[in-house]
Amino acid sequence: MKKHILLFILIIAGLAYHSGSYAVTHIINVGNFYFSPSSLNVNVGDIIRWEWVEGSHTTTSGIIPAGADDWDEIINTSNQDFEYDVDFAGVYNYVCTPHAGMGQVGTLTAAAAAPTLSVTPSNQNVPAAQGQTIFMVNSNSNWTVTCNASWCTVPSSGSGNNDIEAEYDENTSLVQRVATITISVTGLPVQMVTVTQSGAAATLSVSPPSQNVSQNSGSTEFDVNSNTSWTATSDAVWCTVNPSGNGNGTITANYGTNATFSVRIATISVSVAGLPVQTVTVVQAASTVGVGENHDQSIRIYPNPSRGLFKVSLENTAESTEVSLLDISGRTISTGSFNGSDGMTFDLSESPRGYYFVRIKNDAGTAVRRIVLID
Repeated sequence: MKKHILLFILIIAGLAYHSGSYAVTHIINVGNFYFSPSSLNVNVGDIIRWEWVEGSHTTTSGIIPAGADDWDEIINTSNQDFEYDVDFAGVYNYVCTPHAGMGQVGTLTAAAAAPTLSVTPSNQNVPAAQGQTIFMVNSNSNWTVTCNASWCTVPSSGSGNNDIEAEYDENTSLVQRVATITISVTGLPVQMVTVTQSGAAATLSVSPPSQNVSQNSGSTEFDVNSNTSWTATSDAVWCTVNPSGNGNGTITANYGTNATFSVRIATISVSVAGLPVQTVTVVQAASTVGVGENHDQSIRIYPNPSRGLFKVSLENTAESTEVSLLDISGRTISTGSFNGSDGMTFDLSESPRGYYFVRIKNDAGTAVRRIVLID
């Protein structure tokens, strides 16, 4: 029973959308020398049905409204009914051809249907990407359409039951926006519906992930790719950055001289509301202190670049020398010592590829050198 009720509701809803209003069928009985009723008031969209009662007759149009279809149908035992759709307002005169002189005539007076207009749904939510959405118009009249937003375009007019396709541009702003579409039929209140478009999702990327710089003071840059405002901060007093920007831009990192014997790292944090913080680093080499040019040139690290196994040695020295191996963050990962020019071998075959630093210290001073691991 529930299924039957639901089916009936769906059928009625479909009829309402496609016809705009319910058509009425009017019955005219056809008998010997009469039409009953002989005079009938109807509406445009109604249906007239002549039904046989007795005798042999016709229903034949006479003077009818311009544009209306004429008719001439026999009504008898073999052809017991005839239906006619009333499509135009005005007076329709008709007769039974063989019996018109005996008074078998009739008149239909058709009134224009009242204009109707409804538009659904009242709002369409759409994403930030460009696209289109549809509104359904239910009407029995001609109608016009306008939109108050340049980013949303609609057809200028339509007629009867039809669709409005609204095309919208991409919303590159983070802010939601609304377009109002107005549909009008003469003599009726306007109908307004809206397209509500989401704002674009915030984006942020910063590159490169790290900049390696010398021990001397200077500046380096990072590229910011974003569609909104962002802020930047550095966690190191020796490295300063421009604090903010908007959209695509550049972060300039200014750094001082590193007078220490350790590599140091400044972490720069770049923030956009609602997104994870992006971090990049400035890695500054340690100060290289030796006992003169000759001693500086006596340090050998080979092979460099290396695939993991390399040796550190000093030429022309008998001193005891301490050696430390540091990763890119300055963390000591291995230490050792050797006497004279024997040197020391390191094996980083299982370590990540990239930059490392070798710190060499003896009575002559301290020096830091870079070793590169490659695949």
